[in-house]
Amino acid sequence: MGVEVIDNFLPEEEFKSIQSSMMNSFIPWYYNECLRGGSSGYQFTHMFYDERPPHHGAASSHFKMYESSLIKLGAKHLHRIKANLNPKTLFKRDTGYHTDHDDEGWTSAVLYVNTNNGGTKFRSGKFVKSVENRMVVFDSNLVHAGMTCTNENTRVLVNFIYKK
Repeated sequence: MGVEVIDNFLPEEEFKSIQSSMMNSFIPWYYNECLRGGSSGYQFTHMFYDERPPHHGAASSHFKMYESSLIKLGAKHLHRIKANLNPKTLFKRDTGYHTDHDDEGWTSAVLYVNTNNGGTKFRSGKFVKSVENRMVVFDSNLVHAGMTCTNENTRVLVNFIYKK
């Protein structure tokens, strides 16, 4: 699998409901230091689901808003759903190259919640712009990095890691 980009991933009404929840005060955000690949900084996250300790499969009370996304993605086994909120930066910078899961057979999908001049860059050179309701799907062991934005207050996305 390469990198697949799907615009208008969700029906507009459903996406707008998710966007409203994510961009307002509905979702609690938690501060996290980002120290990846020599990059430093911070972001805010919300864990909707994580099968790893200490969560052990516990789901956030807001998990349900992504059930139709999981069906559309064909997810059969869920590893994690995590939202990232990156504050605006003075200059665009990457958040550090990484993989989402090192084992074979896992798929990552990123749903961009708002449009901005940030995005996801892949070590291969491909760059996917942050466009609202765009889903980018790729192998979880593909090396990539998030890029902060300079033209909006935040860059918000939701990362899914699953098996088909």
